[in-house]
Amino acid sequence: MRGGRFPADRRPTAATPARPARVLRVVGVIGAAVLATAAFAPSALAPTPVAAPPALQHALFDEGNRLYQEGDFGSAAASYEAVLAGGFESAEVYYNLGNAHFRLGSVGLAVLNYERAARLNPRGEDIQANLALVGQMLQDRIEPLPRFWVLSVVDWWMTLIPRGRLGPLVALCYLALGVATVLLVLGRPSGWRAVLRRAAYASLAATILLGGTFLARETGLGQPEEAVVMRTEARVLSAPSEEGGLTVFTVHEGTRVRIDRRAEDWAEIVLADGKVGWLPLAALEII
Repeated sequence: MRGGRFPADRRPTAATPARPARVLRVVGVIGAAVLATAAFAPSALAPTPVAAPPALQHALFDEGNRLYQEGDFGSAAASYEAVLAGGFESAEVYYNLGNAHFRLGSVGLAVLNYERAARLNPRGEDIQANLALVGQMLQDRIEPLPRFWVLSVVDWWMTLIPRGRLGPLVALCYLALGVATVLLVLGRPSGWRAVLRRAAYASLAATILLGGTFLARETGLGQPEEAVVMRTEARVLSAPSEEGGLTVFTVHEGTRVRIDRRAEDWAEIVLADGKVGWLPLAALEII
């Protein structure tokens, strides 16, 4: 071990450096995974709009709030959309935009923006309350199929930690893992090896668990593509063709659907109750 010293009262053995070295390699692999996640997250792959100065975005947001309070919901919605067009997004902007569209009677756009707000802040009480409220106004009453409890636990875990805290937590756990591993390799402070080993293993487990969660959330791994119906009424067909498809059922504005696959300008949708059919992509807005 280059540059390292062993305490005078113990003799080095062949097994001593092996375990820290293995842990150190694991640290490097995890670090590479974290960096790869940051590099290849959808936000990094998507074209980045030219961001307006933050002061202007705050001004537009405040202007939208003022217009909303004055009852000018159309102009308020335009201000919030200008914030998003400038390259900034947050749960608050989507939530307020959903409120403005709700006041304008645009149920589909209200649901769409509440759902987008919920993606960024899954545990926002106001967001969930307004989603439930607008859901009572929808024409389609869909009873979801029973869900396997393991999937429910996974969904609960994926939304447990807010998006803004998950990344720093992963970095903190990785830092703790690195510090514990370096101290183990150096063998200092003496007499703390057992404590440092436990700290390294705990940090490793936390880094893998939280890092995997971060990776899944940022890349959308395993997350279904969902959309909201924008048309007042849309016929769901048995095939992706107006001529060759038969109407199997109809859906209405504001209904959330899952997209299973696409065929040119068509999407095969699945409702929460298991119904399947084809809709034109023009009738949908992706959440």
